[in-house]
Formats: sequence, C-alpha cells, structure tokens
Amino acid sequence: MTKNKAIKIGAFALAGAVLCGALVYYNFIEKEQTGAMLYDDCPDFTLSTYKVEGDKFVVADETFTLSQNVGEKVIVLNFWATYCQPCREEIPHFNEFYEQYKDSVEVVIINGETSVTAQSLLDDFVNNPEDTNYEKNYSKWTEYSCTFARYEKDNNVLALFEVESALPVTVIVDKAGKIKYMESASLTFEELESLVKKEL
Repeated sequence: MTKNKAIKIGAFALAGAVLCGALVYYNFIEKEQTGAMLYDDCPDFTLSTYKVEGDKFVVADETFTLSQNVGEKVIVLNFWATYCQPCREEIPHFNEFYEQYKDSVEVVIINGETSVTAQSLLDDFVNNPEDTNYEKNYSKWTEYSCTFARYEKDNNVLALFEVESALPVTVIVDKAGKIKYMESASLTFEELESLVKKEL
C-alpha cells in the first residue's frame, strides 16, 4: 500500500468517525427535552372539566388548575383518547381507585384528542355508552366521580408532558408538586394503587 493511499483511507475513516459522532450528538445528546421530566416540578395548567347535567356529561363552567390542588393530595393525571382501547379499559380502574382514596388522592382524566371532530366524537362517546359504533365503552360515564378534563388548544397540556400518540399516559404528582411517575402504559387498579401508595 502506498503512503498516499494509506493517508486517503485514514482520512475517510476519520471523516466517518466524525460524522457518526455528530449524528449521535445531535440526535441523542443535544436533542432538547422541552416537556416535563421525571422528578421535575410539575408544570401548572388549567383545563375545562366535565359535569353531569341531567343524564348528560357536559363541559362545565368549572376548571381544574393543578397548582390549586398541589399540597394536600397526590395528583394522578391520566391522558386518554376514545380510539385507544387500553385507555377505555383502564378508566374504570382509575375511577374505582379515586372512589377508594379520594380523601388523599385527586384523579384527573384528560382527553388527548385535539381536533374539533375529535371533540365532537368525545362528547358523543361519553354520552352514548351503548353506541355500537364503539367497541366497548365499559361504563355509564355519568356514574363516574373522578374529574374529567379535556384538551384545549389555547392551553396545550399535551405539549407540557410531550404526550403524543402513545396513549394512555399516566403522571403521578406528589404532595410537593414533583413528578414521581410518568409512563405510557396501561395500569390495573392494583398497579395504580401500588404506585400511588408510595407517595401517600
């Protein structure tokens, strides 16, 4: 091998190593985390909530503001969507958990559907539990007692937690306002109970 050829091979190898390093840096190390992370102070937000009016589930005048609820209770946030079967399956477990622990825990179920059409589907979904257009609704929504809130374009709580399409997502906030759990995973009653009890 000639000296010039060896130099060229070395130069190509060096260039390849630099390129690989740059790709790793910009795609993994330098990638900016803009949403809340585990053990961060939970970002504050305010969302419209639902209420029972007659036999319907409707948007209420009341809102839920996270900062107004930090301190006395552990807060469980659950992000869901009507198209997500694991979401639909776990909501009754979250409501059952709230009914058992409501003196020390606040449970807020937040819909993660962002379009006007999706909001219309949501309203139809919660008020027509027997509708055969859905695989299964699992409960009559007017019988739930935990807090239900919905995505609002002007207050994008989904961006705060970088919630995208991987639903459901559950966030547990301790009494000091710190995020102690944040995962995209479906939870049973027992799993949720085990996670929250650590913070009580």
